[in-house]
Amino acid sequence: MKPLYTTLLSLTLAALLAACAAPSPTLTPTPASPTQAGLIPSPARPTTTPTPGSQPTADLPTPTPAPPRDPLFDPQRISYEYAFTSAEIQAFLEQHGSSLASASFQVGGRSQSFTEVLVSLSSLYSINPKLLLALTELHAGLVTSGSSENAAWAMGYEGDGGGRRGLYSQLRWAAREIRYAVRDYSLRDPNNPPAPLAFADGSRQQVSADISFSHYVLARVLAPTTGPGGLGWYLDSLVNTYSRLFNDPRQPPTDWPAPAQPFLSQPMVEIMPVTSFFDHNAPFLRENGSIDTFWGRQETDIAFAYDGHTGWDYAMSPPDKVLAAAEGTVIFAGNSDDGCATPALAVIVDHGNGYRTLYWHLDQFSVEAGQHVAAGDQIGIAGESGCANGAHLHFQVQYLGRDVDPYGWCSTKPDPWAQAAAGQISVWLWVDMPSPCDPPAPGVIVVDDGGPGFKSLGEWQQNNVGYGGGSRFTSSSFPGSTAQPWRAATIKPALLAAWQPQ
Repeated sequence: MKPLYTTLLSLTLAALLAACAAPSPTLTPTPASPTQAGLIPSPARPTTTPTPGSQPTADLPTPTPAPPRDPLFDPQRISYEYAFTSAEIQAFLEQHGSSLASASFQVGGRSQSFTEVLVSLSSLYSINPKLLLALTELHAGLVTSGSSENAAWAMGYEGDGGGRRGLYSQLRWAAREIRYAVRDYSLRDPNNPPAPLAFADGSRQQVSADISFSHYVLARVLAPTTGPGGLGWYLDSLVNTYSRLFNDPRQPPTDWPAPAQPFLSQPMVEIMPVTSFFDHNAPFLRENGSIDTFWGRQETDIAFAYDGHTGWDYAMSPPDKVLAAAEGTVIFAGNSDDGCATPALAVIVDHGNGYRTLYWHLDQFSVEAGQHVAAGDQIGIAGESGCANGAHLHFQVQYLGRDVDPYGWCSTKPDPWAQAAAGQISVWLWVDMPSPCDPPAPGVIVVDDGGPGFKSLGEWQQNNVGYGGGSRFTSSSFPGSTAQPWRAATIKPALLAAWQPQ
């Protein structure tokens, strides 16, 4: 038997919120001169002296051992740093007398500070801003110097015929190179090595298949700035530079927030149709032939989602208001250069609990960085700026810097994104509607589609997860949506599933 919620909201959101049920899911490294990329010797780990009286007794549980330290750079610190956003970054630069504190750029006709650009790039591409700052210090000394003399080659990259000259171009190059490295590492067959390293002299070097995530990502952004013989020195120097500016990047974080209980509300005044879902297989905005939606199915119908999608798209257009999904602080409101003909108008809100929400392709925004917003406050108007084919709201959620699905994971199978090297766990985050992944809340009526009073019209798909062992779902129906699932259009007559109490 396949019970269904009676909530009409589930039909609006592609009629599949009833489709799921599953359990919620300053240290100095030893310099090295590698002979083969991917085989750089690991610095020796310091030993720990036991504290007297710290041995567990028979009456106490054995403490959970601390996670092992990465020999080069903790993988989580590649993507994120807790409580280090726009205000903290600007204060850090000013404290060090950095020339970056007063640097600014024209992005789509809008003047934006270095800090604004750093926050937008690091958030969009899931990069720890401290890592990008450490790279500018390593190559050009820009963090601790009041001079901008070396800013032209801030990241040490002189390739592309010198076309990346300038602080803005260097910063953007490094951010995208790190993102590409993360993507390539994640999309590869684990038995095969990722893409080879490309060096400044034009040579290329294959890496081993078992190279670590952090090692590969950092090698990718450093290799184009040196020759094969210098990569080991640069890797060690980056660790030293990061440690000098901040802390030991090999130390696993132990005080970052745990996954949150539901706290988000829908970012719109009225419920709008969903035109694309989050792809749990590999959300890198690049096709890999598989789309895994949150109810645990591999989809082939692009009416549900497009391959590699990093968030949820809603069929919204001017003058539809975009609302803050939860209380927080705006850390970016401006133009985002995503490599398209025009910049995307975007807003990013940090919620102080390890999560941030991103609102993209806006027609206009009505907040500014540093502003506090409450859940439901208007932050802009939906539009089609940037890389958008048709007006819509792209709503993206990140936990500890990595993209996650606010609808969680509703399958008994493991979430492929949670298991990926660059992935993250997704949990149900909506406070304004019940989760189909958990037992029904008090007062919720569960409808059995085999019981009296239930009827349906149209074509519904079956899923083997749900209350009683199954459920039905269907996609929102738009003329032309198969070709362009992001574009809103006139809605066809709705499919119907209804229950009338006896």
